[in-house]
Order: sequence, then C-alpha cells, then structure tokens
Amino acid sequence: MRTKILILVVLLVAACSNHPSEPRLRIASAASMTDAIGPMAEKYGAMTGRDVDTDFGASSTLAKQIADGAPADIYISASRKWVDYLKDRHLLLGEPVVIARNRLVCVVAKDGDTEADSFEALAGAADLIAVGYDGVPVGDYTRQAMRKSGVFDRLRERFVGQKDVRSVVNAVESGNAPAGFVYASDAYQFAETLRVAFVVDGDLHDPIEYYAAQLKQANAPEAARSFLIYLQTAEVQDRFAKLGFVEQ
Repeated sequence: MRTKILILVVLLVAACSNHPSEPRLRIASAASMTDAIGPMAEKYGAMTGRDVDTDFGASSTLAKQIADGAPADIYISASRKWVDYLKDRHLLLGEPVVIARNRLVCVVAKDGDTEADSFEALAGAADLIAVGYDGVPVGDYTRQAMRKSGVFDRLRERFVGQKDVRSVVNAVESGNAPAGFVYASDAYQFAETLRVAFVVDGDLHDPIEYYAAQLKQANAPEAARSFLIYLQTAEVQDRFAKLGFVEQ
C-alpha cells in the first residue's frame, strides 16, 4: 500500500509540472549505479512523460563538475564525502537520502588462474591490482580496508589506478590487472566474465551508502523532487536488491 501511495505521489507531483516546455530532468550518478539508475530513469520518464538525461561517472568527478557549474538536477553519490563536498558549498536543496547500500569485493577474471581468498593471499602474489584512484569512492574504501588489514604498504606499488568502478571492471576483464576491487553489485552485473575472489569485511571500511540529493540549481525542481520520492519506493528498493545491492 505504501508503495502505491508513493508512486501516486510521484505521478501527481510530476503531472503538476509536466508541460511541453518543461526542461529535461538531469541526473548525475555514480558509475556503479549505471545498471540501476539507467532503467529506473527510463521507467520514470515513461510514467511521467518527462524527458530524462543521465550522466554516469566517478562520484568525485561529478561533484567537482557540479561545483564548477555543470548542469544537474539530481546528484547520486557512492559516498557521503562527495555529498558533503556539495553541501559545504551550499549547492544542495534539503538533506540527502540514503537510497542503497553495497559491499566491497575483490574480483578476478572468471577464466583466469588468479587465486586469492584474502588480503594476505593477495599480498603474497605478484600480480597488478586495479584500484580506483584516491578520491574515487571505491578506491577510498579499498585503501581504508587495506590499511586496517595491514597490507597497504605491501600492495600499493602494484596498484593500477582507475577513474571509476567500471574502469576497474574493464581492467580485470581485459587482463590488464588480474585482480581488482569493485562493489558486489558490479560483480553481480559482470558475473559472466568476473568471479568474486573474496568479500571484504565491512568493518574494515566506512559503510558503503549511496546518497541522492536535489540540487539548488535544478531546472526541473518538481521533477527532481518526485524522482527522489520514486527512488524510495519498495519497487525501486526491490530492484536494487536484485542487482546485488544490500537490502535496506
């Protein structure tokens, strides 16, 4: 019943602002949300008649672009750090909401011979490791976990830096790095080519939470508000769970 009410609210809010001259809803989202937010944005557009544009990339890159004036109505980040970056610059309208959670995993090529079931095992190998750049959320979580595990200094020289989590996936798939650290949802999406070597203990890093926030600069504020409501419906939360995100 709650889901039906929320979706009705979404449609009512959207209907109140849906005119042919209305600007497109623009969503800037973390790359690890590509397979979730992409279809959700399409469905929202179909339900409301609103044109929706999506831009996927590293949370850090998107936040800096928005701070420099890049157009966006909704910002979705894979870490609190970059939401706070925009909040500190007074660019958010209202408080951000947590829409999903994730886990950090080490992945290797499904048809490869790399074996590592822990940080210690990985430290004992001589292979390169694909890791998000410093400041990129997946890279920050990885470094936190390695430091707490006491292996960071032994592994850092083997890092192959990547601009976002999908670049880490590509590096492992292509063989440029036999192992890499991504989110569980990415491992799920690329299960045909990747396998999980081990799941990183969540106590070794900050909680992996995805935040969605409306921006003050929004050209489509009512649509942005209704899309935030839509992201919190049970239907969308079920979709996140099916894509490998942690159930809320």
